Amino acid sequence: MKRWLMKGSFYLNMALLALLLTIALQAGLFERWRDALHAPANMSSLVALASGQPKPDTVTAIPWWQDEVQYRLNITRNQQYNNCVFGDSITSGLGNTLGDRTFNFALSGMSSVSLLEQLRREWSVGVRCNQVIIAMGTNDAEYIISNNQFVTNMRQAIALSRQLQANRIVLLPAFYSTIAASQNIDMAGPIARVNEINRLLQQVASSEQVSFLNGRLQPLYQGQALREDLTTDGVHLNAKGRIIYRNVLLQLLRSA
Repeated sequence: MKRWLMKGSFYLNMALLALLLTIALQAGLFERWRDALHAPANMSSLVALASGQPKPDTVTAIPWWQDEVQYRLNITRNQQYNNCVFGDSITSGLGNTLGDRTFNFALSGMSSVSLLEQLRREWSVGVRCNQVIIAMGTNDAEYIISNNQFVTNMRQAIALSRQLQANRIVLLPAFYSTIAASQNIDMAGPIARVNEINRLLQQVASSEQVSFLNGRLQPLYQGQALREDLTTDGVHLNAKGRIIYRNVLLQLLRSA
């Protein structure tokens, strides 16, 4: 009887294992693991520190993003602005509160990949900007984007900004999240990767001869982490945090 029970347990475990393998194959989990293992060398720290897996930027394929961009195209067509601000959800949270003839084009989920598409579309409808401010890199630290691709994307973004007739281009550093959020790739990129992104932004700014305002966002942080009292989810700014960030941008716009 004991031998029969052991044999029955063995076959049951094998059946469960086969079921789990089938589910994993259908869900594409093995492909995700394979992609993570073959990610570029500069992504190794991101994969190692995160509890999930990094993902590509596919935001331009989302109907919501396409509709939001189209809305902006419709209301900014052939407009000349003193300031055009591009960024992700952190900057988008400020809304259009930065003054007359300043337009906030920021959208949730944006990285340097989707930024290029947005800039191309805005240029095609005749948008022109005296100054372009780009707050990008936070989602690049979370997505599967290599160093070379990020640098190339940002250089192209600067070139497109010049096509918008910008005589001044300003890059802001990528935002830090809280320590806890930085350890979950489904929420934010690891702090080490954010540091790497900011070093790349510094290099791009130097080679392209544009401004990089590293240090301006320090009131939001404690060391290299977002202050707990300025966020509700570890990533995005709460009302208090948005006021601090908005004041930083307002000071920047006044100095232009």
